[in-house]
Amino acid sequence: MLGPPCSGKGTHSKLISNQYKLTHISTGELFRAEIEKETPIGIMAKLLIDHGNYVPDSITMKILYHHIQNNPSPAGYLLDGFPRTLTQADVLTKFLEKHQNSVDVVFYLHAPEDELLERMTKRSCIDNRADDNTKTFYTRLENYYNCTHILTEYYLAQGKLAPISTNRTIEDVSAQIFSIIDELNRLKK
Repeated sequence: MLGPPCSGKGTHSKLISNQYKLTHISTGELFRAEIEKETPIGIMAKLLIDHGNYVPDSITMKILYHHIQNNPSPAGYLLDGFPRTLTQADVLTKFLEKHQNSVDVVFYLHAPEDELLERMTKRSCIDNRADDNTKTFYTRLENYYNCTHILTEYYLAQGKLAPISTNRTIEDVSAQIFSIIDELNRLKK
């Protein structure tokens, strides 16, 4: 799941995971759990995340691999908000190849910036996340375009990118996503 902040990655990841019995892994949720437990990683991550910055690749990879090792999933994984950098994407590709596996599809969720900002504002009222404020949102958006957006080209070149406009109802977006997954599953058989 790839996309700018508030593009619907978490919402649609949960829907996909439920529909296809995949293990949903959100690096953001993993870091928020570490923050809540006040672990050394959590304390460091909080300082970065609260200001809209990314946690370094090495720490992100460490926490992700630890979670995967402790939560095997026969049906597969849905990675929400990961990879976020080209380095992470390269390491993930090599890791999967080493285990005779690969990324099946990358959903690139996108919506106009004003829609993303409106969603962040609504979410901040509901979830009260420290990183849901206008200043942090624009920092996160800038980091996305500087570090993560290049992954659309990376996965497009591999024929794995599925661009999805999320400027529609959740039901319409999920129907399009489910259709793509169903077709991939049909082709695998």
